[in-house]
Amino acid sequence: MKHTLTLLASLLLASLAALPAAAAPAQPTALVTLHPDKPGLKIPPDFLGFSCEKKILSIECFHQGNSVVVNLYRNLGGGVLRIGGNEVESTYWSRSETNPPAAMKNIGYNLKPLTLGPLSMDNLYSFARQSGWRVIHCLNLGANDPNMAADEAAYALQVGGPLVLAFEIGNEPNLYHEASIRPENYRYAQYRAEVENYYRVIRARLPEAPLAGPATTWAFGWYKEFLADFKARLTLATAHTYVLSAKEENPAAPRFATIENLLSAKSAQNTAKNWQPQLEAASAAHLPFRIGECNSASGGGKRGVSDAFAAALWSADFLFAVAGQGGAGINYHGGFGSRPGYSPFCYLRNRYVANPIYYSMLLFHQAARGRVVPVECQTAANLTAHAALGDDHKLRLVLINKDLTNSVLATILPGTPLTKAEVIRLSAPSPASTEGVTLAGSAVAEDGTWKPQPGTLVLCVNGKYEVALPAASAALLTLE
Repeated sequence: MKHTLTLLASLLLASLAALPAAAAPAQPTALVTLHPDKPGLKIPPDFLGFSCEKKILSIECFHQGNSVVVNLYRNLGGGVLRIGGNEVESTYWSRSETNPPAAMKNIGYNLKPLTLGPLSMDNLYSFARQSGWRVIHCLNLGANDPNMAADEAAYALQVGGPLVLAFEIGNEPNLYHEASIRPENYRYAQYRAEVENYYRVIRARLPEAPLAGPATTWAFGWYKEFLADFKARLTLATAHTYVLSAKEENPAAPRFATIENLLSAKSAQNTAKNWQPQLEAASAAHLPFRIGECNSASGGGKRGVSDAFAAALWSADFLFAVAGQGGAGINYHGGFGSRPGYSPFCYLRNRYVANPIYYSMLLFHQAARGRVVPVECQTAANLTAHAALGDDHKLRLVLINKDLTNSVLATILPGTPLTKAEVIRLSAPSPASTEGVTLAGSAVAEDGTWKPQPGTLVLCVNGKYEVALPAASAALLTLE
């Protein structure tokens, strides 16, 4: 009996072995076709930017001796630093103010009144000169004191000169009634009268002062009205947008802050509906358009989302999307305080730390050189592709796999005969990682510098290149 059972078991195992093996799930693929023969818009060399709350000027952050922050800025080439945020309306100016800057450990969001003086402005513009960045300088509209604003602008131009890209008047004035800065019945007509008075006083003293605005939020109609009224006096149109909301409490809401919502194609489409009409209105007014304040989730960002590697993948895609439509730039908002939130870098444990989103800016700076190249990306995966043709005749392709679980095998048709290609990668241990991020095999050092490792060669087979993208990762392929 025992022999019979053993024989039956052997026969059963043999039968099972003879059955065809279950097919492994097919790896998602993508066919990416480049058209370098049809280069489009030129990407501005100062496209990248940061946005900070204005009271940071009272803190030991922006001065030419802060080599770590200078290095963090220089890594990204020339860019634009916006000094603004909600703190603008409670920040005042006086030439007689002499308080020295406070230590970085005291940094934090604060809406209590504060007066800045010449030392803060001297430090800001010495930093701008050292880093090679220009400044969008926001002036207090909440106080409704155009003479104070004009004097601050005069001093900024005195010490900053061409480093001043533009002066913004106020921050998100369409929300003044919600912030109790103006009464409930405050509308565009009242705002227009106030801005008109500011412009008159500033230009009477500084006829060539560059002006920008309106610095409104995306969900409001003042933007087009403002451009219609003031376009002849502006050098730059600005507005704000945030993809998600850290304060949203309904998990079913499209702006509820999760990694999945941040990386979804639908979220990208919804966000584009916010900034594209503003860009189009600015273009119609013959003005460059800059998203002067932006990030992953309004309200300071959400832990586990805004400070995670997923935010870097979102950001890389978003930067190229706006550049591809002709945007002049994006300023990522952040306070650099001990709570990382959505800030590209922060001051943590007595040193500056580059957060994941900063690495997306590094990637953009490496890739977004020259003119936008049209790209067709045929795939069912959550993968996007962006390309640029540099003045050095190199073709740079960025592939971003926003799928959280599946790798993607991308086949690239470069559209022109090329002899060499190499790839560098943006990666982290997981989409939720807040540490361990690298670009080109290297992390940002404690002194703020970044030294990439050499790229990996990619072979051309029958005029095609293949690049495998692990889940939640990005790659830059440079072809020449």
